[in-house]
Amino acid sequence: MLTEQAEVVEVTDEGVRVETVRRSACDSCRSQSGCGQKLLAELGQAQRFQILVANPKQFTLKPGDRIELGIEESSFLQASLITYLLPLFGLVLFALLGQGMGLAEPLQIAMGFAGLLIGFIGVRYWDRGERQGCQLQPKIVGKQKAYDFIEVEEA
Repeated sequence: MLTEQAEVVEVTDEGVRVETVRRSACDSCRSQSGCGQKLLAELGQAQRFQILVANPKQFTLKPGDRIELGIEESSFLQASLITYLLPLFGLVLFALLGQGMGLAEPLQIAMGFAGLLIGFIGVRYWDRGERQGCQLQPKIVGKQKAYDFIEVEEA
């Protein structure tokens, strides 16, 4: 399960609104000093996002509580494959169809872009169906325990 830390902002009847900060994998990479990707990742660093999540375990939450969100790896992998491969498949398929029909090269390119657009639309409709099934939505999987403070007597 992929997990992320978040803070509760609001508890409603529909779910729990939480806020999380986007972090980059570059923070833990050894070659961050010589990598151009780190520069791009820093542009989107420290952005805060609020999302509405489900609370299937019925944790008692209030604003300010720290929680752990989770999503299944298989759902994440499936969504990634469909998001990237469906438009690419549409582009190649339609370009090959244009070539098979004997169209001029500019029309083959236009058909390829049409296939790409159809792939993006397909991803959009697939995403709407998955959201209704809530398979791709993160869920609250844990609540940070409050720390017990122990008073230490001074000698």
